[in-house]
Amino acid sequence: MDSISLARKLRSLCIAGELSEAVWLLHRSAVCPVPGAYALLLQECMNRKDARLGKRIQARMVFTGVRCGHYITTKLLIFYAKIGELGVARNLFDRMPTRGVVAWNALISGCTRGRLEAQAVEMFGAMRAEGLRPDQFTFASVLCACARLAALEQGRRVHGVMAKSGDIVAGNVFANSALVDMYLKCSSAEDARRAFAAAPERNVTMWTAVISGHGQHGHVREALALFQQMMQDGFRPNDVTFLAVLSSCAHGGLIDEGLRHFSFIPSDYGLTPKAEHYAAVVDMLARVGRLRDAYELVKKLPDSQEHSVVWGALLGACRKHGGDVKLVELVARRFFQLQPGNAGKYVVLANTYAACDMWDSVAGMHEAMKSLGIRKDPAWSAVEVQGKKHFFLARDTYHDECSAIYEACNALARTITEHSVRAMDGISHRSWSEM
Repeated sequence: MDSISLARKLRSLCIAGELSEAVWLLHRSAVCPVPGAYALLLQECMNRKDARLGKRIQARMVFTGVRCGHYITTKLLIFYAKIGELGVARNLFDRMPTRGVVAWNALISGCTRGRLEAQAVEMFGAMRAEGLRPDQFTFASVLCACARLAALEQGRRVHGVMAKSGDIVAGNVFANSALVDMYLKCSSAEDARRAFAAAPERNVTMWTAVISGHGQHGHVREALALFQQMMQDGFRPNDVTFLAVLSSCAHGGLIDEGLRHFSFIPSDYGLTPKAEHYAAVVDMLARVGRLRDAYELVKKLPDSQEHSVVWGALLGACRKHGGDVKLVELVARRFFQLQPGNAGKYVVLANTYAACDMWDSVAGMHEAMKSLGIRKDPAWSAVEVQGKKHFFLARDTYHDECSAIYEACNALARTITEHSVRAMDGISHRSWSEM
């Protein structure tokens, strides 16, 4: 079998869904296929998210001394970026004599997916410094990174570059969806509305982003109105759209409306509710103290034993609206059977016990975490001021303006407390006068 015949055979196996057989044949063959066959096999590994077979293909290339040109190196770079091995991807990238937009996009996208958002934004700047013009995929990735960093000023600068990149890029629906999502996650609803209104084309992803953003910022009625407008414009909602709608209803306390939309998922749209949808309904019911109703819903959930996210949502709800210790322990026992190493939920359960003055149980939770070697990473928050990011931990004392920040927070807390007391006094006086 010559190299061209081998390449055809490998292609046929890939088309037939026999990727493992194709890789086995590649390793057993005495000849090397044409370079395009390696690219095809790597692409199939990416499609199937099979990192093991992809590495076997590269091992064969190294063993047989295949010289990787620009195309094959770029394909390897994309493969390693997609499976999350960014160190290998960066090494391939640095060794490339010339790097095109596709290679830059692969690494920027990989950094964004790998939670290395700051590196993604930095690479966007380096790409432009080399004189390359970003395309719609570049903008979609870097805007996603800005959204996760809540870096509004950086996002606005990216938007400015995007606006100057021509109609093909600036009018791309995926780039504009990322733009709307970035503005909403950076709490700039007005900028998001303008970007949404200016988009020449919309898709379900963009509609979902704007619905979700309005719901998260408390504009629940606007979110539901956008959902109705989306359907009137002929777009069919997907799983993520319904999750955004349910979360909006939960934020706004619209229980009946939320349950009505939940019932529409299978009946009107033929979709099967996922664990995340049930978790959103659990949160919705729990926010108004209907913990037992939430528990009954979870018990009726098909294959609920496999949905740790639902039991986790119920456990978190018990923490916020606790009091029923037996229910808390029952839910916790079920959740930890599914996710015994979840440090956050151990803390949630310990805090729930503390709220009920069950200090022996609190100590038991801490001992359980120690014995299992579980440690919860500290929570943090960040704010951007004049283009500079400021990060904070609980009881943080490292910031340069620490004293002034605590003084301002304490003054704000006192003001809120005073206004709350006055409001309660007013309610009390009106109640007595009406009796």
